[in-house]
Amino acid sequence: MKLIADAKGRLTAAEFFKPGQAFDASRLPDGSIRVVELVEKTVPVLKIKVNRDGSFECPPLMSRETIRATLRADRDAQ
Repeated sequence: MKLIADAKGRLTAAEFFKPGQAFDASRLPDGSIRVVELVEKTVPVLKIKVNRDGSFECPPLMSRETIRATLRADRDAQ
């Protein structure tokens, strides 16, 4: 698909660029332009227990397998 910018440098392609959606554009070393849709992701919130003496306790950490599977799922979703 060939896109042509208007006088203000805007591109329009209704099937790719939804109104109100955020995108990141960067110029690559070979001269091409990469446009990536920015998607808001939910971030897990961990509850920390604060003790009377000021120390705190964190929940148990995730296993390596869980971290690896989460990273792979996130990478494959893009």
